[in-house]
Amino acid sequence: MSQTTPMQAARPAKIHDRLRLQVGAILAFCLALLTLAALPVLLAIAVWLPPALLGAAAVLALPAAWWARRRPRRGVWPWVRVTLLTYGLASVATAAPIYYLAVVTWLKPPIQPQVVLSNGDRTLTFQGMMHVGTDAFFRSIVFDAGKALMEGSVIYYEGVLPDERADAWLSEYLGTGEDLARAYEQLASTCGLVFQASYFEPLEIDRRLHPERHVAADVSSQALRQEFDRLLATDMSFVEAMQDREATRSVPSIGNQRLAAFVAWQRRGDERQQAVAGTVCRGLLTLLLRPRSAKARPRDPFDAVTIDFRNRQLVQRLLADPHDKIFLTYGSDHLPGVYALLKQADPRWRVESVKWMRSVAPPEHLNGKLDLEP
Repeated sequence: MSQTTPMQAARPAKIHDRLRLQVGAILAFCLALLTLAALPVLLAIAVWLPPALLGAAAVLALPAAWWARRRPRRGVWPWVRVTLLTYGLASVATAAPIYYLAVVTWLKPPIQPQVVLSNGDRTLTFQGMMHVGTDAFFRSIVFDAGKALMEGSVIYYEGVLPDERADAWLSEYLGTGEDLARAYEQLASTCGLVFQASYFEPLEIDRRLHPERHVAADVSSQALRQEFDRLLATDMSFVEAMQDREATRSVPSIGNQRLAAFVAWQRRGDERQQAVAGTVCRGLLTLLLRPRSAKARPRDPFDAVTIDFRNRQLVQRLLADPHDKIFLTYGSDHLPGVYALLKQADPRWRVESVKWMRSVAPPEHLNGKLDLEP
């Protein structure tokens, strides 16, 4: 019976130690690269952030220094190693969400549909809208709307009509605040996007010349309140759903304060800080709008008023309109309901074509441009 010599027993141990060192070296190299990649983001947030993280890592590594005292010939190396490891992990953890938000905006950006519907006799072009978006997005919409006007279409515009009897009530339920346009302008500025009103001046000029071709097709805030009161009086399931909504809705002022603080920080910051804030804003906007693109938007009980009721009113107006070509600029959340109601009225309605348009992207000056000027 053969016996294992000490040299043979030591060989697996040496192989194990060598493998452990190789894997450790690879992991350390990867962490070093990720830490270097995180450094530009940390410096953009605040120049003092990397030193602050390093100081915090050094403090957190003090137990390693205490442990090293109990081991002969260890010195301060364990403390240095743990400090660098902690700093690397903290740097990567800080920068990773920002990189993720940047990547997700590129890989899965919010998109809006332009859908052409027809029943053989009439054609409706439904253009999905956003209040803030890219320059190219709004320019494309204005171009398509202008082309539709030249081809004899009328344009239907979304936008709840103001009524002083119900404006404050609607703002409270939607949590939008009193100056909604100003809020969208600030959001566009923070995200590095543009507000839709900035690009509709050509259509506004045509509206002043040919008002009959431009239709404010939405209902008034007072009409929404009347529908809300009707549902409260006649639909017990709506009453219960609204009670649950009010019980679970977070306090709006907390979110508004955080948003205001974020916008204030972005406006005070230098160009690098504004670029980081824009990346975060566009990424969050992308994540917020993703469920809608995937047709998984959670149902809000108040949708019975803001979506379903407005869809019915819009379809009634469309069916009564004698024009055979209509171009609608409406939020894409209305499209499924409007299409279903049109088919109920006339089964011949079909989807003729669909074009998808990207609505969120970094501003052009961050994408890089070809400069031909000497």
